[in-house]
Amino acid sequence: MNPIVRFAVLGAVAGWALAPTPAAAQLTNWVTVVNNGDQVPPGPAVANFNSYNQPSVNAAGLVVFRARSAGPNPTSGIYERDMSGANPIIRLTARGEVVPQPNNTFYNGALATFAEFPSTPRIDAFTSLVATRGQSQPVWTYVLAGADTRVGTSGIYANPAGVLTTAASLLGAAVEADQFTLSFPQYSVPGAPAGTRFDQFPGSPAVSNGRYVAFKGNYTNPADLLGKTGVYYRDLSFPGPGPAPTVLVANSFTRIPNQPAGGTTTFGSTAPPSAANGRVVFTGLDIEEAPTLGGIYRSNLSSVPIVQTLDVLVGIGTPVPFESDADAFNLLGEGLSLSTDGRYMSFWGAWGSETFQKTLICPVDGNQDLIAFCNATYPNGYVVDIPLHQGIFVHDAVTGRIWPSAKTGQEGVVDFLFWVFSGRPPGTTGGDEGAEPPRWRASGFSAVSRVAGQPLQVAFKAEKAGNSGIYLREGLGTFTPAVTVVETVNTLGTSIDPLAPADSRVISVGVERDGFRDGNLALTVSMLYVDPVDPEISLGWAGIYLNRVVGELVFADSFE
Repeated sequence: MNPIVRFAVLGAVAGWALAPTPAAAQLTNWVTVVNNGDQVPPGPAVANFNSYNQPSVNAAGLVVFRARSAGPNPTSGIYERDMSGANPIIRLTARGEVVPQPNNTFYNGALATFAEFPSTPRIDAFTSLVATRGQSQPVWTYVLAGADTRVGTSGIYANPAGVLTTAASLLGAAVEADQFTLSFPQYSVPGAPAGTRFDQFPGSPAVSNGRYVAFKGNYTNPADLLGKTGVYYRDLSFPGPGPAPTVLVANSFTRIPNQPAGGTTTFGSTAPPSAANGRVVFTGLDIEEAPTLGGIYRSNLSSVPIVQTLDVLVGIGTPVPFESDADAFNLLGEGLSLSTDGRYMSFWGAWGSETFQKTLICPVDGNQDLIAFCNATYPNGYVVDIPLHQGIFVHDAVTGRIWPSAKTGQEGVVDFLFWVFSGRPPGTTGGDEGAEPPRWRASGFSAVSRVAGQPLQVAFKAEKAGNSGIYLREGLGTFTPAVTVVETVNTLGTSIDPLAPADSRVISVGVERDGFRDGNLALTVSMLYVDPVDPEISLGWAGIYLNRVVGELVFADSFE
């Protein structure tokens, strides 16, 4: 089996008027967070949003998201909206705004500004603390060996007390005039020689307890000039003295805990972490593409120096629940979702050796340099082998048990992996993964929610018979049927957003790991109407939408 995936949904769209497909029972009472009818705030210039990344939401219904606009002067920025009342969309930062300190470099009379925000912003479970990654002009100029040196094109930024602050930066090697004293030792790579700087911060940072920002960082080891990686955090409420140091959780020199006695294999890859209730979790492997060792690990976040220990939650080789004794996880995903109390974690995993093939076709929308590089590299598409046996699972940190939420081969599910082509094309300054070269990346998407006194709920993205959707499973071990939240082709656009074009259908959906918190489920949804007589005539629409989902699938009143 070798389907072409780019046109699977749109091909079905053209036949809606002729052969509508009955839809399963789906969630109602959606509330619009933002859609294409909303103007980008603030400012007198009239520009509407037209593109959105998956949102994050906290327990109180505060939604944070990355969005873009169209028009002659398109913008891209990070925004939030408090859905606990009739509150406006607030801009946290945007392209063209000044990067917070440290920033001493002027361009045309203005300090260095943001150029892009490559990753999904994330919000703390119980506070309004937000963290995002930002790309910018070089922010810092200093004298090195008698010459002016400009550095600092990437960083992680957070907003404690509502003020945008630099949480991590590429300035760890900058020195004072004596050529020895580090200007910003708090941004240096811990566990590396003094003055080693980070090269990039792939993925999205995580936040917890109103003070901690955890992130993945890549750097070059001065001893061998080889690339290294790790997971780190900073305490934005550090009691001092001095600025908060960057703390190492694990890196390329950390021995993988769950390996045979006497083994010395260290992490070859780490993934962007998740955090909740003073805990941080991440996926770490020996070989990212074909792991033989590694797993999902948990560590503590602390405001005082501690010796980091890694608890093994799920490992390569851990038995797959409710499968044969010989079945064990041989692949684990990066997108880990934690319940707000930190007890439950949802994750993607695969087992067995059987695969099927898909041909991935280069994107048609987005960064033009990236699209051109993809088409030049893969003019006939890129064939990938997909694990036949895969699923979404939940780990209980109290009991240590793992429960399946969904598996391929059940309820019509054929795949949980969704692919993007991202990275920085050679010779350009654009792209979604900073300095990392372009490649195809796959992710499994799930989000876990726990409301006190109610069954655990897991929302996940899956492909079924050519369509994809967000589905919801309630409870652990009960194996109640999954509920369809929203599904491509089968869901009417106006059932999600009354302002969507009449007779439009959903064509894409998205959920992030922090998109389901204490019953607040936030999604991105795109809709499209195609004229049944002239398919060249079409109307599109998109937005971010929120639903209040409580236990036993009783849907409470909306926020408005």
